[in-house]
Amino acid sequence: MTTKLRTAVAVALSLAATASITGSASGQVRNDGALVQHNAFGRAVVGDEVKVEHGSEFKGAHKVAISVFDVAFPDQNHFTANIHGNMFHGAASSSMSTSLHGIDRATQQRIADKAYALFVAQLTAAGYEVVDQAELTRLAPEFGRWDTLPNFTEGRFGAYVAPTGQALRFLQGDAAKRDTSGMFGVPMTSFRALDRPQAFTRSPYIAHDGKLGIIAVTLVVDYGVYSSSGEAGHHGKAETGFRLGVTMAAGDIVDHGSLVEYWGQNSGGFPAYALLEKPVRSERAFATMENVGGGEANGQSTVTADPTRFEAAADDVLAEAVPKLVAAMAAAR
Repeated sequence: MTTKLRTAVAVALSLAATASITGSASGQVRNDGALVQHNAFGRAVVGDEVKVEHGSEFKGAHKVAISVFDVAFPDQNHFTANIHGNMFHGAASSSMSTSLHGIDRATQQRIADKAYALFVAQLTAAGYEVVDQAELTRLAPEFGRWDTLPNFTEGRFGAYVAPTGQALRFLQGDAAKRDTSGMFGVPMTSFRALDRPQAFTRSPYIAHDGKLGIIAVTLVVDYGVYSSSGEAGHHGKAETGFRLGVTMAAGDIVDHGSLVEYWGQNSGGFPAYALLEKPVRSERAFATMENVGGGEANGQSTVTADPTRFEAAADDVLAEAVPKLVAAMAAAR
C-alpha cells in the first residue's frame, strides 16, 4: 500500500508540474474572474461551470468524511497585464490593485459555518452518508494527530477560516503568495505541483484506514472579479479591470480557486477534483469603492464593505456555488 501511494502521488505531482510548464507559454488571461482557456488551435474557449478531473475516483462514493473545510476571504488583490514590445509596436502594461475593509472575523466565521452546514446538507441530499470528524478520528486515529493552524491564518487567499469546532489545515498552495504577475504557469509549479501539505499526502491513508471517502474543500469568498489581457507576444492592448460583487472565486487545476478534492478507500494517493471554473458573483450591493483607475495608469481602489450586506451576498453565492460542486461529485459517482 505504501509503495503504491508514493508512486501515485509522484505521478500526480509530475502531471501537475507538466501542466504548469505547458501553461507558461500563454498569458494568464481572465474574463470577469474566469481563466480564459485555449484549445489545440489556440482559440479561446469557455470553461465548464465545474470541471471534474480524475473523476473516476468519485465512482461508488457513499460513506464520506470531511477532513478539511476552509473558507478563505481575500482582502487585497493585484493583477497585472503586460504586452511585449517589438519592432512593430511598443511594450505596454496595466495593473489593478484593490483592498477590502470592514469585514470582521465574526462575520467571516458565520459565513464559514453556514458554508459547512450547506455543504453537508447538500451531500446528504445527494445520498452520501457524512461522518463527522469525531467519528473519523475513531475510524482513522491518525487524523487526530494531524498538524493544525490557528483559525484566521493568512494564506494565499487572505484569512482562512474553519467551521466552529474544527481545526484549520492548508491544502496545496495555500501557504504561497497569490500570483499576480500576469504570467500563467511557471509560478504555479512551486505551490501546486511541489507543495505537499499533510492534508494532501495523508488523506489517502486515512481514507484507506477508515474505509470511507475523504473530502477536502476550499471555498474562496472574494469581493469582486478581475479581468486581464494577460501576457502576450503579439500586438494588443494591456488591460486590467475589476467589477465589485461578492464572488465565489474560480480557477483551474493549476491555478485553483474554489474546489473539492476527494480520495476513495483505494485511491493510490491521486484525488479526484471538482473545480469551480466560472465564478459565482452576487449583484447585491454591499460596499462603496473609491479611487479607481485603470488602463495605462496603475489603478488602485479601496472597497469599504457593510458586513451585514457582505454576509447576505455571501449567502447568495454559497447557495448557488455549493450545490454545483456537490452535483458535479454526485454526477461522477
